[in-house]
This record gives sequence, structure tokens and C-alpha cells, in this order.
Amino acid sequence: MSVSFLSECKEKVLSRIDALIPDKNKITASMRYSALADSKCIRAGLIFASGKLNKEISNCALIDMATSIELMHTYSLIHDDLPSMDNDNIRRGQASNHIKFNEATAILTGDALQALAYETIASSQHLTHEQKIESIKALSNACGHKGMILGQQYDLDAENKEYNNIQKIHELKTGKLIQVAITLPHLGNEKQENELMILSEIGKGLGLAFQIMDDVLEASSDSIILGKSNRSDIANQKLTYVSVFGNDAAVEQAHLLSNNCISKLNNSFMAKEIKDLLSLAKFMVERKN
Repeated sequence: MSVSFLSECKEKVLSRIDALIPDKNKITASMRYSALADSKCIRAGLIFASGKLNKEISNCALIDMATSIELMHTYSLIHDDLPSMDNDNIRRGQASNHIKFNEATAILTGDALQALAYETIASSQHLTHEQKIESIKALSNACGHKGMILGQQYDLDAENKEYNNIQKIHELKTGKLIQVAITLPHLGNEKQENELMILSEIGKGLGLAFQIMDDVLEASSDSIILGKSNRSDIANQKLTYVSVFGNDAAVEQAHLLSNNCISKLNNSFMAKEIKDLLSLAKFMVERKN
């Protein structure tokens, strides 16, 4: 994976977030603490990489989309770490938001970041009305009661042995947001319908592969490398690909999914247009954190 590509994506997004959230009070300080923390910004990278397939979208529009999705992702992490959820004390190499501030402030911070994610799209001067509507609709679907939130509930139910479809949990809780990251640059434009269908399939596969590797890394790495707790899945008796299928089978499945996505990309698009998407597809299953 081109380290410079993801670094450039991250720089653009963090600069935009820094401008969007001035440090004025406890909530904005809390928002900045989590949203500006060091992260891989893979979802933002997917937006920029996928956006190269759409010649009619501007870099400024992609920055707004990438910023929105990273704000949404950060909100989900803050809430995921809460004592009532996974009860994790470390995130992105620093104390989780509820540890740094308090639980109530962390909840409000997550709510504020989610709202700001939508506001960033709605107030963009670089997106058409159609792009704004379709983007907000797609984000809502990916993160709401049909997507990430439902996946989180299934994840909690699995701890109590009330749900056991690990693939569905991962596709909803993590995969949906990755899938929408790849498709966002192509929404609201009829000319992109064919690309949209192909990329949606690829996004679904990569989203699942990414989370499977998260399961593998959490079971085999340490918290310093990961930047988060490496044993919370075990402590919370989480249903994971490793606990269900074993480490080797989980790794094999993640690479199979990634390779299938790579084949679809190569068969559907010109090589020079998908260079960064191909690199990200490989990076998502070869990463160490």
C-alpha cells in the first residue's frame, strides 16, 4: 500500500475536521480529541481512490465526503467503547473518549459527530442537490437501524448467545460503512450507475474482509501495535471469525474476499484508474493494525 496516498488523504481530512470543529467548549474539545486522533483513515482513502473513477466529481467534493465518513466512523468508535457496550479503555493509541472525559460527555460527543457528518454533506458547496440527497440517504442506511446500529445490536445479542450469524454481524456493523465509502463518489449521477453496482459488490466484500482481519489481529497482536485493547473480544465473549472458524481459516477467508474484489476491479476498470483501490484492497488484509 502506498503510505503516501493514505497520508495525503488523512492530511486533507484532518485539516477539514480541524476547521469544522473549533475548540470552544468541552464538547468541541471532546470532539477534536477523538476526531483528530491518529488513525489510518481507510474509509476516507476508499472515497478518494474510488472518486478517481468519476471524472465529474471534484477533489473538494471528495474531501467533504471523506470528512463526513470519518466523522461518522469516529462517532461509532466512541459509542462502541462505552462501558455499556464493549467497555474499552484505549482507542487510536490514547485513552477512550469516556475515559478522557466522562461517559455522558462521550455519548454527547458521538451524537454531535454524527450530526456534523450529515451537516458536512448537506452544507457542501461542491456537491449537487442530487449528490447530497443520495449521499445522506446512503449514509443513513449504512449507519442506521438497517446497518451499523443493527449490527451492533446483533453483536451484543451474540454475547448472550441470542444471535450467531457472525458474517451478518460483520457485514452490518463494519462492512456497510466501508461499502458506502466506495460508492459515495458515484451517487446522484446517472452516468455512474454501472460503476456503482460493481463498486457496491466490491465494497461489500472488502468490508467483510476488513473486519475478519480485525478479528485476527485482535486475537494475535498486542494493544500497543493495535492502538486499542487486544483482548476485549475474549473478555466480552464476542462472536468473531476466529472464535467460530479458527485463525487460519479466518485469514484464508479474508484473503479470498480481497482477491475476489481485486479480480472484479481488474476486470471492470482500467489499470491506471484503480491503482489506489487495488492497493487498499491488499492493505486491508495485510495490515498489522
